[in-house]
Amino acid sequence: MTSPLMSWDISNPIFNHRSKISSDLENLNTLRNSNKWEIDFSKELSVNYQTLVLTDINQQILWVNDGFQDMTGYSPDFALGKKPSFLQGINTGTEVKNRIRNGLILGERISETITNYKKNGREYECLISIIPLYDSNKRITHYLALEREVA
Repeated sequence: MTSPLMSWDISNPIFNHRSKISSDLENLNTLRNSNKWEIDFSKELSVNYQTLVLTDINQQILWVNDGFQDMTGYSPDFALGKKPSFLQGINTGTEVKNRIRNGLILGERISETITNYKKNGREYECLISIIPLYDSNKRITHYLALEREVA
């Protein structure tokens, strides 16, 4: 004798990923409207990422998505107001840091793999794609980093 199904407990990673993107998109579009950025976040978020990090022109973290804590171990509250460099350490390459710094100065999109460190001290390789965000006057006002851990 079989018993009837009493409930569904479904965990669909594709649905969860779409839900995360939808939430991220909603937050970024709100920020876009208030800052008058000239960008299509729907297109930008079509790539694979784990976390989003929004900084001001001085690279101070203003917002991170929920994936930030999952990837780094640091809470969003801890990260706010800091520079992303707090994730770097002894094995973070100077050449990579210089390429990122120079790209930011030139206002370029940047994609680099950098060695970062989680809250527990574990080293990980992080693919970072940094997008300069321009206002309606064509001035860079912020940067958005799409990040994911790579093997």
